[in-house]
Amino acid sequence: RNFAEQFSFVGSIVNSFWSSGLAKNVYKGKRERYQSVVDYLSDRLTTDPDRTYYLSGHSLGGGIAQLVSAQLKVPAVVISAPGVVETAELLGLDPLPLQGLVVNVIPNGDPVPDGAGKQAGEVAPVQCLDKPGYGCHRVFNTVCSLLAECGDQGTPARVLPCEFCPLENS
Repeated sequence: RNFAEQFSFVGSIVNSFWSSGLAKNVYKGKRERYQSVVDYLSDRLTTDPDRTYYLSGHSLGGGIAQLVSAQLKVPAVVISAPGVVETAELLGLDPLPLQGLVVNVIPNGDPVPDGAGKQAGEVAPVQCLDKPGYGCHRVFNTVCSLLAECGDQGTPARVLPCEFCPLENS
């Protein structure tokens, strides 16, 4: 069995925890874990209100970016982030606006977003350059997949080192 099949039970365990009364007590007041990010961005939004801001992150960092997005209504583009609907609700945030604020780029076969909560924003699936499992969670493979699919509009076009996309030609 592949990695995703071996650990498919994780999603049901996580989801049963979210629905328990224990989870609400655990998450009460947990916003302070990322409050420094909220404070910094709030200050930037006040100091430079004409500037456009975006949040980003990979994996857990993408989950945090989504929570900050829900709190401050700033758009986010994340890669392989877990779903945050349940977490947002436990933190007292409304996950509904994330539908128009967040894009989560998820490679096919990535076990993290597949088994860790309901997605709140738009999901942009991309091909994985590896077999399903941990290799599909590597941000390098996702960047290579995006460049292969979408191209590069930079001038001059960026060239990645050969070892950056090791699975691209296999």
